[in-house]
Formats: sequence, C-alpha cells, structure tokens
Amino acid sequence: MQFSIRRAMPADGPAISQVAAQTFALACPANTPASEIHAYIQEHLKPADFERLSQEPDKRLSVALLGDTIVGYSLVSHDPEPLGIAGADGVAELTKCYVLPDYHGTGASQSLVADVLGGVAGPLRLTVNDTNSRAIAFYTRNGFAIVGETTFQCGADVHRDWVMLRANG
Repeated sequence: MQFSIRRAMPADGPAISQVAAQTFALACPANTPASEIHAYIQEHLKPADFERLSQEPDKRLSVALLGDTIVGYSLVSHDPEPLGIAGADGVAELTKCYVLPDYHGTGASQSLVADVLGGVAGPLRLTVNDTNSRAIAFYTRNGFAIVGETTFQCGADVHRDWVMLRANG
C-alpha cells in the first residue's frame, strides 16, 4: 500500500477524531475502564480539538492517507511541558501517532514517523504506555530509547508511561 502524508487542515478534524476514537484504547492498558476511555475521548479527541491543533503554531498535526481516506495521524508539539528528565526536556515531543487497526503492519505508521523525523531538527521524545510492547518495539526500531518514566492520566486511571528519546535528529 502506498500512503501519503500531509499537514492536517481544519476540515480534517472530524476524520481525525474518528481515527482517534477508534485507536486511543489501543494505547491504554487492557484493564483501563471503558468508561474512562470514553470520557477521555469526549474531553480531548473531538473534531474541534483537531481543528484547533491543526492551526496552533507550536504544533504539527499530520495525516496519513490511503487515497483520500485518513487512516492515521501524528501530532508533534515543539514546546511540550517539561518532564523533569535530563535530555528529554526542552525538545520536541511526538505526542500522538495512531493508525487504524486495519492498517497496522502496512507501513502507514512508518510513513507517519518518517515524516515526523524529517520535520524535526534535533532530538525528539515521546511517551508510551509501559505495557504497549508493540509500540515500544516500533519506536525502538526507529531509534528511540527509554530514558525515564512518567504518568498519563486517563480519567481516574493513572498509567505508567515510558519516556523515550531519539537523540539524533
């Protein structure tokens, strides 16, 4: 399959939101209550959220397309909150990288990450749930290494995340 990557536009908000709603739970531990996942999606992953993100100057929201269909997205923050981890603070963060399950293993995620890496000069960090072995392996293959840990709040559920850093831009 041949995927194309482009910067997201405000009009992509509804389609990105649909991808987010179908993929967010995949990044959470299996025991995360469905009610907490649903609430997080309703509070943070609505079309208006992506419309706004597509226009923020310190963010880079991109979409993966198969033909005209959005099958994934990535979000880079060029000014993320500090985590208190040497080497991982003051660098850009890949905050979201999701592809619809039907496109896992097809190169869509790799296309998104290649686009991100091509658009970020210098180091790049990300956080990933410590139980998400598939994502950890993927990011490790792309030059990221675990440098610390943090937490991610999904409603009342608190998840442990690894902080991964790709030192060479």
